[in-house]
Amino acid sequence: MTTDPRIVYEFGPFRMDPEKQILLRENQPIPVTPKAFETLLVLVRRSRDVVSKEELLKEIWPDSFVEESNLTQNIFMLRKALGDTAENRQYIVTLPGRGYRFAALVRTVTEEGEVLVAQARARTQIVIEENEPETDQALKPLPIPQRPGVSRKFLLAMGAVAVLLALGAFLLIRSRVPAALGTAGKDSILVADFVNTTGDPVFDDTLRQGLAIQLEQSPFLKIMDDDQMQRVLRRMSLSPAARVTNPVAHEICVREGAAATIDGAIASLGRNYVITLEATRCKDGATLAREQIQAADKEHVLNALGTAATDMRGKLGESLDSIERPDRPPEQATTASLEALQSYTAGHAEMEKSQTLAAIASFERAIQIDPSFAIAYYHLGVAYDNIGDMASSRKFAKEAFRLSDHVSEYERAQIVFSYYRATGEVYKEIDALQLGIRNYPRRWEFPNNLGLVYVDLGRYDEGLKWGLEGTRVQPNIEPPYRRQLDAYICLDRLAEARKLAEKLRAQGLDGVRIHQRFLEMAYVEQDQAAISREIQWFAGKPEEFLSFGLQAADRNVHGQRRESHKLYQRAAETASRLGLRDAAAEFEEADARADALSGNCSTARRLGRPALALAMCGDAAAADKLAAETSKLFPDGTIWTAVQLPEIRAAIALNRDQPDRSVELLASASPYERSYLEASYLRGLAYLRLHKGMEATAEFQKIVDHKGANWGATWVHPNWGQYYSLSYLGLARGFALTGDMVKARKAFQDFLELWKDADPDCPILQRAKAEFGKLR
Repeated sequence: MTTDPRIVYEFGPFRMDPEKQILLRENQPIPVTPKAFETLLVLVRRSRDVVSKEELLKEIWPDSFVEESNLTQNIFMLRKALGDTAENRQYIVTLPGRGYRFAALVRTVTEEGEVLVAQARARTQIVIEENEPETDQALKPLPIPQRPGVSRKFLLAMGAVAVLLALGAFLLIRSRVPAALGTAGKDSILVADFVNTTGDPVFDDTLRQGLAIQLEQSPFLKIMDDDQMQRVLRRMSLSPAARVTNPVAHEICVREGAAATIDGAIASLGRNYVITLEATRCKDGATLAREQIQAADKEHVLNALGTAATDMRGKLGESLDSIERPDRPPEQATTASLEALQSYTAGHAEMEKSQTLAAIASFERAIQIDPSFAIAYYHLGVAYDNIGDMASSRKFAKEAFRLSDHVSEYERAQIVFSYYRATGEVYKEIDALQLGIRNYPRRWEFPNNLGLVYVDLGRYDEGLKWGLEGTRVQPNIEPPYRRQLDAYICLDRLAEARKLAEKLRAQGLDGVRIHQRFLEMAYVEQDQAAISREIQWFAGKPEEFLSFGLQAADRNVHGQRRESHKLYQRAAETASRLGLRDAAAEFEEADARADALSGNCSTARRLGRPALALAMCGDAAAADKLAAETSKLFPDGTIWTAVQLPEIRAAIALNRDQPDRSVELLASASPYERSYLEASYLRGLAYLRLHKGMEATAEFQKIVDHKGANWGATWVHPNWGQYYSLSYLGLARGFALTGDMVKARKAFQDFLELWKDADPDCPILQRAKAEFGKLR
């Protein structure tokens, strides 16, 4: 290994002389082996850079093959010599899967004591020459030119002053910026569009998205959401699609009371590319940090951008320990392909506009270009979830998890909870979301999704709490408001739901799933004007199948199965034309369940599914077979094992005239039955069969008393509302068993009023009329 005999390095109390291969601590020699010394020299010369194990092995043993254990032993000896402990790594930091980084501030001086450079290695420029890797020589600091006649003592004094001033400025920035950017709950950073002078359109939008992804790895920096920026652009009388140039970014920043903007630019320099980043404080225009970096070619641009983003985080006040924990190489944290990132960026923009189908196409292009693009699989799963294709959503969530060893910690936090949602392991999903909330307190996704989980579990108050927390963190985006609407509807707090809906309309917050909630609310309240308005909103949109499904569900409430069947079929056909086969299948199954509940088994038998409908119809073998297949998909699924599988078995037991067994099987569903009304309904049927009228009425009353939960609890493709009307019939039969004929007649009348326009040949209606006639 070649060395420059004029240069020595100092860090902390240590001094390192490359020529003499001596390591001193307060002028006392520290014994280290020659190879350990060479290892330390490489790390010191590249302080604050990540040096891979492969690079170190090649550098220290250039002409021979040695085991990695030799390097590990050197690192162990060096840490012991430097006083590093497992609890306090102040010199040599390990980055799992990546290598090592020398973390301490290094001073470069002459062996006579002249200060050449004092630096924290927060580089403002990294130059990677084309076809020429970085070398130790390229990283050596340049000597300060000396003027004739200037004494060495004077230079030393001036050098010391410069060091103190630089250190003071560094500490001042480090002390001030976190207060501005890292702790105030309302502060955020706006990332402007890059100025692209290369002439290559692949960099348009792509670099901005890549930079945002890198900065989002920080638990202290909050990136302003695109949807929020677009709303401000409208208030500025600009198109939401307008480019966010530096002046526009500054105005948005001031209007929204954000902390800073980060402006970026990319230019070509021969075959190289130069990337410049600058962070500017909004309130006074002061420059907080500036970075410039070069990449040898197009393929290294994202890697260079990630390095610049990491350095920028440090300059904005984030601690080295925090930066090192979530940091990953950019080509792993996102993708090494600019084209893949370009499609991914387009998908994000389309999701912001609620153009879910277009977003799906963009995310699919991204993973076709880069099949290892983990976070693109995650967002593809989210998009399919939003559109109601749950099988595809689970598929892509699992694929993202399979690739999650090569993502940033922030991305992994998102992928992990999504994976547990796909496997149905609810309490692991809750744990993952709570960890995300602790680690990333300024991100709305984690409280929003925790709210979704609690609503799914029937814990509506907790769902509301986390929906409110999501909007506290990010008040100008739509999903957390959905959580609040879900909770308000299920809690029958419809006045508050209406008030929130009016607020969202006034703010211009829009989207298919928000309007699904608006239509559900309208059906709960039977507000015909609101129903017509929302149906018209969906008309002609690709996602109109959701409106058809809700209209079908309302017909079920009123016993109009013929019309309901047509609407379910229309919903299925619309979804199928869009390529959403799973969504189409779920509408078909909703139709079959509705028929089975009404006493018609032909639809379920023709389809051969779903299992619950077949179980209600007495087709135990077919139901058991389907249940076994689903158990393989969700072996540890919380709701499947505690609620849905017991419901199938309970329905089979009822048809075998084993009502006691049915009640026993449904015991595990009790903690979740507020959101899974079929459990209470089946238990009520079992008590009727047992002639336990009081117990039966208690089960049906749970459903009748919470009309909103019949619509808002299971929001993908449920039998919206049907259990509500059928439970009045259950109440009538239960009261009749107790001998309370007044209440029995009232419940029959309520049911028949709801079904006054029902299909006259519906079997369940004919039986109800006959029973009511006998009571008279």
